[in-house]
Amino acid sequence: MDIKKILAFLFFLCSLATGYSSVNDSLKISLITCSPGSQVYELFGHTGLRVQDVSRNVDVVFHYGVFSFNTPHFIYRFTKGETDYSIGLADFRDFVYNYAVRGSKVSELPLELTAEESKRVFQALIINNMPDNRIYRYNFLYDNCATRPRNVITENLSGQIQYKNPDEKVTFREMIHDCTHNYPWLTFGIDLALGAPLDRTISYEEQMFLPDVLMGAFEDARVVKGDSVRYLSGEPVLLLAADTMRMTSATVRPTGISPLFAASLLLSVVVIISVVEIIKRRHYRIVDTVLFSIYGLVGCLLFFLMFISTHPATYPNYSGFWANPFLLILPVIIWVKSMKKVVCYYHFINFAVLFCLLASWYWLPQQMNIAFLPLVLVLAVRSVTYIWVNRRKEKIAEKEIIEK
Repeated sequence: MDIKKILAFLFFLCSLATGYSSVNDSLKISLITCSPGSQVYELFGHTGLRVQDVSRNVDVVFHYGVFSFNTPHFIYRFTKGETDYSIGLADFRDFVYNYAVRGSKVSELPLELTAEESKRVFQALIINNMPDNRIYRYNFLYDNCATRPRNVITENLSGQIQYKNPDEKVTFREMIHDCTHNYPWLTFGIDLALGAPLDRTISYEEQMFLPDVLMGAFEDARVVKGDSVRYLSGEPVLLLAADTMRMTSATVRPTGISPLFAASLLLSVVVIISVVEIIKRRHYRIVDTVLFSIYGLVGCLLFFLMFISTHPATYPNYSGFWANPFLLILPVIIWVKSMKKVVCYYHFINFAVLFCLLASWYWLPQQMNIAFLPLVLVLAVRSVTYIWVNRRKEKIAEKEIIEK
């Protein structure tokens, strides 16, 4: 930006701070939609609101969802659902350039707003960008970079907005899977962390948590006021075509080992070990110690998400039946000789829970990742093996007593 544009930009911001009461027809607002990138936080795309004032030679983009990994305790706060995001303000050309660098497509949807509506939207954005207001608590389903711009627009229309609702019924999980299908391990992690609320059928407004859906909704939307009906937007404009070569080079290629393959391989190894245990009539306690410890630690994370974090869609989570903190009991008591009967009862209870889970798998109100199935079977096999071997040992001991 040259010095004239910088001065114009500063004048523009000062005008906003004082109310910007001289808005006229030169003020234009449009929806900017950026296609997904290669990083995890880029996989769902991004939305911005472009504000143009030709008379003042100003062209900026307001966009929500700005964050920094350098924020103190970022990982813990993110896990707990207490991540604070902010609204960002950027020169339009700089904004588009950032997405050109990563090879993303950028589209613009001009909004057919009246001068008064444009003024109200503009003022709402300025109020949002004030120091006391610009920081907000992020919610990836209900309060994100797409839902906030939508709300700013719809809340400042002079009529009621009507969407052309699609006939297809979808869930949050199905929509998320559409964005993460090239990243099976990410899909696996999301399916593990997020529970049954992600699988309810959602309204069209709720589907707009994705930028592409929001743009499609605004394209077909109408504004109704009394007998007056008008389209919310004009024709979409392609500002920047996707650079597939740049996207390919920037994309982190997923490993060839899928979660299902890894889980199936683990199950195969566990079955082989268990067969050897049955043949030799002995327990390899270290195997159960390692397995149940890992599952138990994963369960601690799930219970943290369910009962402590404020993230949406984490409770209830039926994965808690096969990955829970109670599994950490076994690695301790299995090494105590006097607890042998307790260990046996523990495995009975564990197998009963897993059996009920597997029996109701198809009817659960939560879509389970297919890779979870072999992981559940791993624990079931270990419990059955312990019960079987223990029972065989008892029968042999009884037989020896009778023979004596």
